[in-house]
Amino acid sequence: MNHPVTAVIPREFKFWEGDQELTEEQMIGQYEAGAAGVWKDPEATREFEELIVGSGGSLDGGQICTDNGLYGAGEGRLVIPFVFVLQLLPGCWPGAAQQRGDCVSHSTKNAALTTLCCDVVSAKPDEETGKVEGLPDIDPIGVTQGALSTEAIYWYRGYNGDGWSCEAAATVAIKKSALWPRKAYPELGIDLTRYSGSLAGKYGRAAPPESITSTGQKHLIRTATRISTFAQVRDMLANGYGITTCGSEGFSSTRDENGVSRRKGSWSHALSFIGADDRPEIIKLYGEPLVLVLNSWAKWNSGPRRIYGTTIDIPEGSFWARWSDVSRRSMLAFSGANGWPAKTLPPFDLVVG
Repeated sequence: MNHPVTAVIPREFKFWEGDQELTEEQMIGQYEAGAAGVWKDPEATREFEELIVGSGGSLDGGQICTDNGLYGAGEGRLVIPFVFVLQLLPGCWPGAAQQRGDCVSHSTKNAALTTLCCDVVSAKPDEETGKVEGLPDIDPIGVTQGALSTEAIYWYRGYNGDGWSCEAAATVAIKKSALWPRKAYPELGIDLTRYSGSLAGKYGRAAPPESITSTGQKHLIRTATRISTFAQVRDMLANGYGITTCGSEGFSSTRDENGVSRRKGSWSHALSFIGADDRPEIIKLYGEPLVLVLNSWAKWNSGPRRIYGTTIDIPEGSFWARWSDVSRRSMLAFSGANGWPAKTLPPFDLVVG
């Protein structure tokens, strides 16, 4: 397919070709060589904006933070909602390494999983139904593969090649498919227990059948919004709202003594944010706050994982990045079933040593 879109900078990036399944080493090599796993898509952007505004939502994440009492929730603090994901689903991260250019579906899934798990630990009843969010039934092997399916999101990209837009994927997560538990679905003739790059390509130009779409619509996120500042990232995460991001920044595969990685090279790639560190001691050390980034390449990087001043390790496959190194990325936060209320989460400080 010739994509009628503009690739994320730098300009020399090329689109992924064909419908291929790669080894982890080959896949990383494709990104390093300039294959575009993400790009800007004006049509998808318009559709996303119309969906959010038309359903009564807002595209202004800063205003959402102010209106719902989220602002300042993580100020000066270590914000680590990933601990609730691993508490409920031990071993779910880093999950299986992607085998093709489907990073956007992985980042979308990880953001949705963060929001889901924080909804569960907050135990806040749905405003309309009174139902308290609980974890879905996930196969134990499926947990080790990332807990939720990425394939069932990627099926709706609309073409057979690889690469996608973060906003297009968010539209799918709101309208068609987002939170499929990793398990077998014999009634549909599919098994999503284990991640498969080949299965991710099962549908594309040809849409999934209605039986799959109707099942997927039982597993949606409620809404999403754009965010752009560190305070918005920090405060969304402090209230348990996961974040998916698209951009062109590459990073070193080696972490420093505190788990921080430096910018290195370029990847047209989607990544999720699962933590933030705004503590004064961190700002003194690095000159600015940090964001915890989760990749979709399994245990691709190395180096210490212990969070400074604590007894907590960040997940395998993740790394801390300086805010200035990720601040230009396109970022979307995913709400829970109740929209954007300030959540009562267990204090992060209780797990800080």
